[in-house]
Amino acid sequence: VEKMKMFFLAILVSGYFSYVFGEMTFTVILCNYYQKKSVQREHTCSIRASPLCASNNVTYPNSCVFCFANIALNLTLTVQYNGICRKSAS
Repeated sequence: VEKMKMFFLAILVSGYFSYVFGEMTFTVILCNYYQKKSVQREHTCSIRASPLCASNNVTYPNSCVFCFANIALNLTLTVQYNGICRKSAS
């Protein structure tokens, strides 16, 4: 039970949730942590690769980079899906 609590705490701290509805997965990334002034000053992200395709059709290497971009864009981005963005037919 204690290990399970720690697991869920780790998920909550990371600000990363996936909700599954039928066959579709919606990813929500909470950027609250990255809005702190101390974090904004450091502006440091890990090199951990976990790509996300955002609503602006840009692939961000991880949730940290996504959050800094989202904050710069006044929190207008959402995650379309996990992974590299597919090229749009143009």
